[in-house]
Amino acid sequence: MSGIDALNIAKNALLSHQAAINLTGTNIANVNTPGYTRQRPVFNTSFGQSVEVAGIERIYDRFLGTQISEQMHNLGYNEAKRDELSRIEIIFNETGGGGINELLGKFWSAWEDLSANPSGQAERQALVSISQSLASMFRSYSSELLSVQDDANTRIADLVQQANGYLSDIADINSRIAGTEADDAGLNTLRDKRAELLSGLAEIIDFHYFEDSDGAISVFLSNGMPLVEGSQTWELDTVTGENDNPSFYDVVFKDDPDEEVINNVITSGKLAGFLEVRDTVVEGYMKSLNDLSASIADKVNTQHKLGYDINQNLGEDFFVFDGGVEEAGYMQVSADIIADINKIAASETVNGDGGNAASISAIKDELTMNGGKSTFSSYYSSLVAHIGQDVADVNRGFDHHTNLMTQLTNKREEISGVSIDEEMMNLVRYQTGYNAAARLFSAADELVDVLMNMVK
Repeated sequence: MSGIDALNIAKNALLSHQAAINLTGTNIANVNTPGYTRQRPVFNTSFGQSVEVAGIERIYDRFLGTQISEQMHNLGYNEAKRDELSRIEIIFNETGGGGINELLGKFWSAWEDLSANPSGQAERQALVSISQSLASMFRSYSSELLSVQDDANTRIADLVQQANGYLSDIADINSRIAGTEADDAGLNTLRDKRAELLSGLAEIIDFHYFEDSDGAISVFLSNGMPLVEGSQTWELDTVTGENDNPSFYDVVFKDDPDEEVINNVITSGKLAGFLEVRDTVVEGYMKSLNDLSASIADKVNTQHKLGYDINQNLGEDFFVFDGGVEEAGYMQVSADIIADINKIAASETVNGDGGNAASISAIKDELTMNGGKSTFSSYYSSLVAHIGQDVADVNRGFDHHTNLMTQLTNKREEISGVSIDEEMMNLVRYQTGYNAAARLFSAADELVDVLMNMVK
C-alpha cells in the first residue's frame, strides 16, 4: 500500500466515522421526539479499499407498521362508538328514577286510582299530570337521540375534511421523496412525517397501502378505490339529500360527477363508527322508542274511546301525536283533556263507574309488544338492557384494541425507538474507529513525508 493510498483510506475512514458519530448524535437528540425512527449508518467496503457510509438505514418493521395501522382502524371505530353510546346510556339511565319505566308505573297506577274514585277531581288531575310527564319524557328521549345523531353527523363532516388534509400532506411528501436530491437522513425525516400522517389517517378510515419503487406510497380504500397515488389525491366529500334524512351527510368522492355514496365502503375507523351510530344504532333505538310510544297511545286510546266521561259522552283519543306523526318525539296528551279533565272516560257505562279506568290500568299486564311476547314495561326494560349490552360490548372492544395497540407500540419502540444506552455504546465504538483512523492518517502522513524526502 502506498503512502497516498493509506492517506485516502484514512481520510475516508475519518469521514465515515464522523458521519456515524453525527448520526448517533441525531438519534440521541430525538430520543423524546414522537414518531422519530432511529437510524444507523450502512458501512460499505471492498478489498483493498477504504470504508464509506453507503447509506443511512431507517430501522422500521413494515409488517409491524401494518399491524399498528389495522389496530388504529379498530381503535378509532370503537372510540367513536363508545363516545356516542356513553351519551345514549346516560339518556336511558333508570337507576336514579324518573325514567320512562317509573313514569309508566305511575301512569298505570293513576288509572287504577281513578277507577276507585272515577269522579274524583284530584285523581283526574293527577292522571293528566303524570300522563303529561310520560309524554314529555318520550319527547325528551327522542330529542336526545336526535341530538346524538346530529353530533355524529357533524363529526362525519369534520372527519372527512381531516382525512383530506392527511391525503394532501401524504401526496406532498410523496412528491418530495420521489424528486428530492437530499441525503438519506433528510429522506428518512420525510418518511417519519409520512408515517405520522398515515397513523392519523388510520384513526379515521380503513385503508391499505404499499410503497412504490421511487419511495412514494399509494393508499387505497378496502375495495381498491385509490386515495393517493404518488402526488395525486382523490379527496372525499360530503353531500346531503341521498339519505332518508335530508340533513344527513353521505360520503362521496369529491370529483365524482355521479356522487356515488361510499358509506358502506368505509368499514372501520372513526368515520365508520360515527356512520354506524347515526344510521344504524340510533335508528334502532329510535324505532323501539317510537314503537313503544305508538303502541301505548293506540292501546290506551282504543280502550278510552269505549268508555264514558263524567258528562256521559264517549271518550276521545287520550294521547295524540303532533302533526299525526306517530313517533315518540310528537307524543302529547290531548289538549281537550288537559283543558277539561272531566272528558277523561273513566266509566265503562253511563252510570259513572270506574270500569273503563280499570280496563286501561290492566293494559300494563297485556302482552302487547314483540309479537305478543312482552308487556310495555318488559319491552322497555329489554331496550335499556340492550343499550347497556351495546355499551359494554363497545367498551370491551375499545379496551381490547387499546391493549393490543399498547403492546404493538411498545414493540415498535423496542425496534425503532432510540435507546440511550445503545446509542452511547455506538458512540464509543464510532469514536474508537475515528481515533484509529486519525492515528492511521498521522502514520500515513509521516510515511509520505519520508518518501518525499527520499525523493529529494
